[in-house]
Amino acid sequence: MATEHADIDGYVDGELDTAGAEQVEQHLAGCESCREEVDALLELQSFLQEVPAEALLDGPPDDADLLLQRTLRQVRKESAAAGPGRGRVAAIASIAAVAAVAAVVGGVLIGRNSVDDQPVAGPEPTPSASAVPGTRFASSVDPRTGARLTVRVEPAAGFVRVNVAVTGLPANEPCRLVVVGKDGHRETAGSWLVSEKGAANGTTLDGTALIDPDDVAAVLIENTSGQQFVKTAV
Repeated sequence: MATEHADIDGYVDGELDTAGAEQVEQHLAGCESCREEVDALLELQSFLQEVPAEALLDGPPDDADLLLQRTLRQVRKESAAAGPGRGRVAAIASIAAVAAVAAVVGGVLIGRNSVDDQPVAGPEPTPSASAVPGTRFASSVDPRTGARLTVRVEPAAGFVRVNVAVTGLPANEPCRLVVVGKDGHRETAGSWLVSEKGAANGTTLDGTALIDPDDVAAVLIENTSGQQFVKTAV
């Protein structure tokens, strides 16, 4: 396996000296599986490094670089345990990216590309003929806050994709989209700052959560202080 042949994690992290890097490169020249893993890890590294500082409400954490290195090492460990094949490397890398980005942003990433402050009278998450098998839909209104949440939870390989439409949130509120497991554990699927337009017209949001699709029990919206606005069982 790759872990028996070369220090790929150190190579990707840039921690090897010139001689060590040359040794890994010589090994890569004759090992297709290791080359595939390096490609996947470099793609993950590039993706994580592109998270912009201005997208964070409180700026990036001081240990962001250490987090990146820990994530890459975890991907290498799980990749080796999973067996050969480019597909499993890409799958593990994508799941690790979800987890690492969620940690990097500290639950307060402004979803500039995933949040749409359009009136939710438009397209809401609804069943369709093209829906992935196992996709679940739910909707509820919180009688206390008046917030309304409609969700679609789509299963993936070890994680879920979540699409929500929510109304009734106060403006300028930093909010989190949270997926709750059957045992009560929580995974943040996205975060954003409610705009004036979003408060008036509602917001749609796409996110992902590192939780087994069969383990999902509910989806909720709360602010970064933990105040819950609305929750729906799925």
